Amino acid sequence: MNKKKIIVPVVVLLAVLAAWEMVTRLANVPIYILPPPSHVAKAFFDPRTQLLKHTYVTLGESVCGLLIGSMIGLSLGVILAESQSARLAFLPYIVGSNAVPVIAIAPLVVMWFGYGFLSRVLVSAFLCFFPLCINAYRGLQAADTHFRELFDVYGATRSQYLLKARLPYAMPFLFAGGKLNATYAVIGAVVAEFIGTTAGLGYGMVHASYNLDTPRLWAYLVVSITMGISFYSIVWILEFWYRRRYE
Repeated sequence: MNKKKIIVPVVVLLAVLAAWEMVTRLANVPIYILPPPSHVAKAFFDPRTQLLKHTYVTLGESVCGLLIGSMIGLSLGVILAESQSARLAFLPYIVGSNAVPVIAIAPLVVMWFGYGFLSRVLVSAFLCFFPLCINAYRGLQAADTHFRELFDVYGATRSQYLLKARLPYAMPFLFAGGKLNATYAVIGAVVAEFIGTTAGLGYGMVHASYNLDTPRLWAYLVVSITMGISFYSIVWILEFWYRRRYE
């Protein structure tokens, strides 16, 4: 692994944090507008933050939403790639669903399924299904047609052609969709927590903003960003392992 890919982002982050700390202190920027990083760090240990509790809730919702949304998206992508009738009937609506703002769909899901864990998972899954669906569809469609002729010569079934030729060819597309899902899952869970809940990073953000507790708000934001990056890194590691093993 190229060490520069790790060192350069870390150096840039430290430089930004140092500049942020210096500017906010020298310019006497009010804490409720933009707190220095040192105040944000203190908020992590503030008992009012309840960071572990809120992180645990959002983590569970994000993981469940990521898995459910990805499975639905992958299944739909395969169906669209395999069936022209399905493409004609459903593809326009699937594309249209991506234009629905999550902040608009979240209240509807809460009204339909209540204020519990399920509704927040469904909002997260709603954001996750589209990237993998479209990437799976495009990846499977992009498979070389010469493979089809070769498999026909050997008498392969349609499912064998899908699993042995089209799916491996589509793996780069699937990993690209998975990386998008890794961040969208966290976004969906956090946005769903803005509405009618008493726990989670999204709830903490809303509560902190109402009290003008900006350092605590930034602490929740940093954790949600870290969670998204962690999910993304897991998908990246899986992609790296797959390429080393099968390519």
